[in-house]
Amino acid sequence: MPSRRSHTKSRRGCFQCKRRHVKCDEELPRCSLCRKRGLDCDYPQSGDADGQLPLTPQGSNQHNDTLTSSEGWSAQTRMLEMKLFHHYTVEASFTLRQDVLEAGHFQVAVPRLATSNPFLLDILLAFAALHLAFLEQGDSKWLEIALKYQSRACSAFSRVLADLAPETLGPAFICSIFIMLCAFAYPCVSQNRDTFDPLLQVLEINRLLTGCAFLFEQLDSVEQPEEIKAWFIYKRRVVLLKQGQVEDAQEDPGLEQLQRDLLKSLNHLRSSIDSTESPHKAIYLSTWDTLQEMVKEWPRGRNQGGILAFPIHISKEFMARLQEGDWIARILFLHYGVGMHLLSNKWYVGTWGRRLVATGLGPQEEVPEVWQETVQWARQAVAYTVPYDGERQKEKSEMGLR
Repeated sequence: MPSRRSHTKSRRGCFQCKRRHVKCDEELPRCSLCRKRGLDCDYPQSGDADGQLPLTPQGSNQHNDTLTSSEGWSAQTRMLEMKLFHHYTVEASFTLRQDVLEAGHFQVAVPRLATSNPFLLDILLAFAALHLAFLEQGDSKWLEIALKYQSRACSAFSRVLADLAPETLGPAFICSIFIMLCAFAYPCVSQNRDTFDPLLQVLEINRLLTGCAFLFEQLDSVEQPEEIKAWFIYKRRVVLLKQGQVEDAQEDPGLEQLQRDLLKSLNHLRSSIDSTESPHKAIYLSTWDTLQEMVKEWPRGRNQGGILAFPIHISKEFMARLQEGDWIARILFLHYGVGMHLLSNKWYVGTWGRRLVATGLGPQEEVPEVWQETVQWARQAVAYTVPYDGERQKEKSEMGLR
């Protein structure tokens, strides 16, 4: 009788297969069983690890927001999360404009909230990983780590929203802001042009912004900690502006010229809208009014929330006009793309404006003669490149912290 084949037990299988007591094929980044079941796939630390950071956060049980399993506390994971948290506090957080928020809000108050709210902590780690991917020119390792933490944050965030409590309302609001920022950042950092559908991207941002606005309006309903009360100043924004307490930021001269050119082009577009006899004229005018006000407010958000918030003000009727190829709607959307380019020195916005213009109007598309000059100007406008302003923001914020 042939001898029984010996079996060598592997200790490198994923945690999910170990819990099910099934053999893991140890494929990366997900084993075939986890891929088939649609599960997160997390591996323990290898005994002969080469010191590289893991591709996935360990111990991320989709039914548990906290790390409770002793084997889940991988040393590699702890080092990874320490690296990401440190990078957020000393680098990535300084890229966020604080406007009238207290100095150090994103460096001190937000991390303090995150230490007692795992879903907020995870989205901060995702934001930090995306910033590292940006600094390292789209490194796929950091992109994959960012997606893992973002997925875990969104999953827990959904459960928090389903049973929203007073103590989680504030952290949920801040989490929603970072989810939105990650949604803006990923298409640019990943440098994947093939998947950038301008209408789908704007609809997704619209959905996320609506969630942010809803949570922000709910903050007044319950008593909030001081870290959250700092945001209430945005409810008094008009008063602050009238008192002259908000100074305009100094921006790149090229961007300041672009703002002037954009306002000039918008005024020309307004003349065309005024003269049209289209039954959709009211929709055009409403959209134009909002966009023009946001461009005038740049670089601050002020009353309307800034150009980033424009998608929340786009009506379903306007989106329908876009989807049907209405040229006035498309030219308005083109101006929004140029407006987004005013924020191109923010790493989490980056090439959004350029992509909106490029994908909203194909290079070989036939453009009506009346709009040819405007389209040519828009394409030239988003070709202007400005340096990333992260270091300048960090320097200003550090001065405020001292």
